Order: sequence, then C-alpha cells, then structure tokens
Amino acid sequence: MEYRAILFDMDGVVIDTEAAVTAFWERLAVKHGVTLTAADFDATIYGRPLGQTLDVLFPYLTREERAAVYAEGQHYETHQTYIAMPGVIDLLRALKKNDIPAALVTSGERYKVAEVFRQLEIGDLFSAIVTAEDVPTGKPHPACYLLGAQRIEVPAARCVVFEDSVSGVQAAVGAGAHCVGIRPARTASALLAEGVRGVIPNFSAVRVEADKGLWLADGLRVAFSPLQSC
Repeated sequence: MEYRAILFDMDGVVIDTEAAVTAFWERLAVKHGVTLTAADFDATIYGRPLGQTLDVLFPYLTREERAAVYAEGQHYETHQTYIAMPGVIDLLRALKKNDIPAALVTSGERYKVAEVFRQLEIGDLFSAIVTAEDVPTGKPHPACYLLGAQRIEVPAARCVVFEDSVSGVQAAVGAGAHCVGIRPARTASALLAEGVRGVIPNFSAVRVEADKGLWLADGLRVAFSPLQSC
C-alpha cells in the first residue's frame, strides 16, 4: 500500500503536553474529591475532548460547574508555553517541501490550536485542521479522522496517522488509517494492543526520502505515491 497524506494528533504528537494535561486534571480531581488512576488517564483523559472526560469522570457537575471547568481550561491552555515534540517541525517542513499533505486532527479546541500555531509558527505547514468543535463525537469515534481525510481529499485508508493515546489510536484504526504510535518504549504496548503498525518515541529519526517514502525508525518505512497519480 502506498499512502498519500499524514494526519497528526496534536497533544503528545505535535506538542509535548502530557505533564500539563495531567496536572490540570489532577488539580480538578483534588478539588472535587475524585481519585484518578493511571487507567483513567489512558482511557478517558488523554486524547479525549474535555466534555467527554467530564461526562465520564465528573458526571455530577452542575451546568455552572462545567462552564467553570471550560473557562479554567481555556485560561490554562492559552497561558501555556508549548514545546514541539523532537523532530516534528522538521518533518512538517519536509512534507510540505515534498507536496505530501498534512492535516491536524485534535480533540483540542480551536483557541488552543491558534495558540500553538502562534507560538510554534507552524500554521502554514498544515493543509487542513479538525478540532473538537468540528465533530459531534470525539475520539475514540473515528469521525475526526474521517473528516480530516475528507478535508485534504484523500481516503482515510491512504493516510498515515500519528497518535499517542489509546483513544486516538482507536479512532484512527476505526477510520481505516495506517496508525503509528508516538510513545516511549516502556508504554508502547498499550498502543500496540490497539492496532498501531509500530511505535516510535518521537520524530527525531523520521525523515522524508527522495522518492517520497517516509523512514520512521528501526526499519519501519511507509511508501508514498504522488498525489496526482492516485
């Protein structure tokens, strides 16, 4: 199979935000007397839209309390200093140079995407964007990745997805995409169990080869075909 485009999750893939996300939810849990486990973070927090996490872990919050969490989340995320994952900006520039479309597909809100783009100056490197506001149901539902593929006019089955969360991998695999995990080796098994084709720690060893193949790491390669030939 030759692929034609790449879809990137944002948190944990384009930007390194695991510690910040963890801290936000731990503070909220302490405030409301909730105990969060590692399984809660993996299954219900990482990769999920904020509203879905509240529905599952904080279902008793009033409308006013939910609104306050949203407002706190927006303030928190718009005042973060965002750091790109190693190698991701070089990869995005190489994809653009080689006319391989890249789309951002995130469970985050538009305001967060705007802030990340402002800080990292990468907005022009994506051909399309999908945020939490664009789909009725977030990850692990595949709607976001199906929409991302639609917006760059490439079938999802011809897209490579980079994901770091269990929910995100489930969404990508459900859409029929070729999913590659982004995680340290010590936690890679959680993504492998969900159907990723391989796991790499970051993008520092990833490069676009002259024939438009994508070299990942440890012998992993993904073949790309020119957009106009498919």
